[in-house]
Amino acid sequence: MALLPPYPQGAPANSGFIMDWYEKMRTIVNEVQGSYSWSLITGKPTTLGGYGITDPVELTTAKGVANGYPSLTSTSRVVQGTDTTDDLIVDSTSTGLVLKSPNGHYWRATISNLGVVTWTDLGTSKP
Repeated sequence: MALLPPYPQGAPANSGFIMDWYEKMRTIVNEVQGSYSWSLITGKPTTLGGYGITDPVELTTAKGVANGYPSLTSTSRVVQGTDTTDDLIVDSTSTGLVLKSPNGHYWRATISNLGVVTWTDLGTSKP
């Protein structure tokens, strides 16, 4: 690819200089279109505000608060309650609904093909 020369000042619009300049400019635009690497762009903003985003969800202030997002434990479990009007569906046959009884034991519910619910004592350690 040839380097783009400066625009030929004072040359007639149909001169060879203008035609050459135009062809070089067209070639550059066509080659760059859709294939410009993000790493070649300099002066990129480092903050959301730099990109013009004025209403970001702040990771530290929106965690665990109303209208924010739920906090997670180190095992990716939600530590807040869930309130829904939709169905709660568990597609696993080996894991599912676990409840804690007043004596500190965890119980897992499973269901048979006949609809019989069975509770299994999982002990006092959270599964």
